Amino acid sequence: MERKILAGLFGLVSLSGVFAVPWDALREPVGLIGNFAPVLSWLLLIVAGVLMCISILAHNKRKSHTTLWVGIAFNLFFVKSLLVVLDLYVSSGNFFNYAIQSLFDLAILLSLFIAIFRKE
Repeated sequence: MERKILAGLFGLVSLSGVFAVPWDALREPVGLIGNFAPVLSWLLLIVAGVLMCISILAHNKRKSHTTLWVGIAFNLFFVKSLLVVLDLYVSSGNFFNYAIQSLFDLAILLSLFIAIFRKE
């Protein structure tokens, strides 16, 4: 009986070491992806530019409040992507920090929310 209790306690102590910092398993993949930051930033800028152009064409074809707010969201997405790319080359990734990116994300989500729930 005591051996089972000791084995159980040992197992809990062993597992607590594994789950103490669960993000440690992600350090290597995140570091690897960080090496591709310029490529991913340019790819994101291209996708954002295409989405911005599509949203402008959609708004010109069907002038509605929904397409206007979706267009605003994609334009903000393009501006954010452009600032990320500029930040990589102008200030080495120090100016356009996480807080500013979060504000852009909030504005994008807010404009999509308005596009979805606003009455025509």
